[in-house]
Amino acid sequence: MPRLTEASSQARRDEIVSAAIRVMERKGLARTAIADISAESGLSTGSIYSHFESKAQIALYAANAVIGAREAHIAAAGGEPRSPWELVAGFLRGFDDDGTPASVVLQMWAEAAVDPEMKQLITHIVGRIRRAYEEALGPWVAEHPGTDATDLSLHMVALAQGYIVQRAFGVKTTFEEYSVGLRAVLGGDSAV
Repeated sequence: MPRLTEASSQARRDEIVSAAIRVMERKGLARTAIADISAESGLSTGSIYSHFESKAQIALYAANAVIGAREAHIAAAGGEPRSPWELVAGFLRGFDDDGTPASVVLQMWAEAAVDPEMKQLITHIVGRIRRAYEEALGPWVAEHPGTDATDLSLHMVALAQGYIVQRAFGVKTTFEEYSVGLRAVLGGDSAV
């Protein structure tokens, strides 16, 4: 059998993780087995094990792929001053646009409460997201003296987590709908 190049090996890992996420969305993280991922992907269990040592490793890789991908939405803000609200809106629209299953994200957070390796990864990813927010906030903070980007990033993450939890529990809302209600609760105008 020919050896896989790094690019083809990466593509295969991504294929396995995509199949795993689809199964996790239907069955849940705890009830997903390698056999389920094999059936969903059409790959043998041996092929899956040649790329990942365990289901836990697949879940960790999936967490990094799903949650970590949000950084791109923050970085896309560029050097233009963007308000905290605009940055959170762009971040969360990414969930709507790419169909990221909120229920799987929530399950990964729950797993982090009991699995030290998942906790370490999720903590690291949230830290990366906060740092990306802080960097993207730079031009806006420069126009708003006395504003603390580090403090804002904590609250921006919390707003995003609330939206993801709502979506995971089946609340059918777009970010625009969520933002109108949230801004009303916080006392701001409803414009996004």
